[in-house]
Amino acid sequence: MHEFELKLQVPPERRAEVEAALRHGPVTRQRLQARYFDTPQGALRRAAMVLRLRREERRWVQTVKSSAGREAFERLEHNVACVSGTAPDTSLHDGSPAAPLLKQALAQTGEDAAALKPVFATDVVRLTRMVTTAQTSVEVALDEGRITAAGRELPVLEIEFELKSGAPSALIELTQGWCARHGLWLDPQSKAAAGHRLAAREPVAAAVTASPVTVDRHASVTDILNAVLESVLQQVLANARELAVEQATDKHVHQLRVGLRRLRSALRELRALPELSSLPPQVEEVLTGGFRQLGQHRDALVLVPQLAQQLAQAGAPPLATPPPAPLPDIGAAVRDAEFQSALLAVIGLQHRLREGTPETVTTTKMLRKAVGKRLARLYRESLESGGNFASLSEPDRHRVRKRLKRLRYLSELMRPLYPARKVDRFVDALKDLQDTLGQYQDAAVGRRLWGEQAKVDPAAWFGAGWLTAREEELARSCERACRDALEDAAVFWKA
Repeated sequence: MHEFELKLQVPPERRAEVEAALRHGPVTRQRLQARYFDTPQGALRRAAMVLRLRREERRWVQTVKSSAGREAFERLEHNVACVSGTAPDTSLHDGSPAAPLLKQALAQTGEDAAALKPVFATDVVRLTRMVTTAQTSVEVALDEGRITAAGRELPVLEIEFELKSGAPSALIELTQGWCARHGLWLDPQSKAAAGHRLAAREPVAAAVTASPVTVDRHASVTDILNAVLESVLQQVLANARELAVEQATDKHVHQLRVGLRRLRSALRELRALPELSSLPPQVEEVLTGGFRQLGQHRDALVLVPQLAQQLAQAGAPPLATPPPAPLPDIGAAVRDAEFQSALLAVIGLQHRLREGTPETVTTTKMLRKAVGKRLARLYRESLESGGNFASLSEPDRHRVRKRLKRLRYLSELMRPLYPARKVDRFVDALKDLQDTLGQYQDAAVGRRLWGEQAKVDPAAWFGAGWLTAREEELARSCERACRDALEDAAVFWKA
């Protein structure tokens, strides 16, 4: 069966209130002890699969799960009763959709079922309650316990909302309410992934970069839009998760900003489509607020030190204190109830598209025409204003930069509609231009920061003047780069 569940972390200080809320209805208590298996070469982990033996009270259940090629909170799962928890028997899954995936995973590393060994274990107490809302049944489960691997231990305190029957939209609304009341936040990382990281001593996951949008050539409009949202959600949720647990690096901050920019570009440029009309309008505003806080964090921790080093090399006198730059708590920003609700709304939209509800109104031909118009408008406006970049006001220069980013991201996200090579050549032509515009933006931000600092520290005037000259020099470079890139870039949306 395909399961759709949302897993969220529970802040330790909110544990008691979450349990109290869960106990507003009949609750069952269960101790779940599980052992997770893999081969020495990690065949199952590589294939995004899990093989587990779990003791559920007095019986053992063997489970295989696969999340490869599926949405962030959806997995293929097959459960079967077994005799003991000593060693897995892969033949028990024969005849199920999971069986060929399991065999393929082992074959790819040249290993077999005999190579499967325990990697980590979990021991949790689960409190479960069934909630019925809007003709939808949802199982709400609070897990508390630990994951152990090679003598190391990781605490578990999380809650899962699993759809048993009915509409995913009702599950989303129920989860949004719990997030708002109890400070919960989405965690796409499964217990299995956490266990593998613990066993491999991986305290910080690698930052997740943008993945291409891939669909079958006969895909419908809802298939394409679903794939677009899945591509951006993978990047956003994975990097947001590391920020929420405060284990992130500057790369996670950067990739979350890129993911949010891609998501906002898709929502803004495609919001006229009837298939996207159910998304609340405030979602984009909330995502924009989170994006700006990430930008402030990046300016303070990455940009200011870089510019200070450049100025020192240029002979700037030392400052009494660093230039002021706001430093928001980005972990708190990601865990914020409004931000989490916005992400849940996008996940809900994605699953409505996957279900085919509401019915598709837009045909592929109509989508291609609508996207072509948006791309043509962005291209025309960018060509006109970018070619006069140096003479524009600072706000207008910033609008050119944002417009070019939307042009690039919309091109990438709508790639399945057009000849792939032509799209790739067009996007490549924009990348160097965006680098030049990024350098200009850094100089403009730095000029403002050093200008503010100069009001209290005269030594900052050198930097303010140097960055002003640098800003205008880069503005002229941007103008030339805009003309060259946009004139040389071969449009693809007329193909």
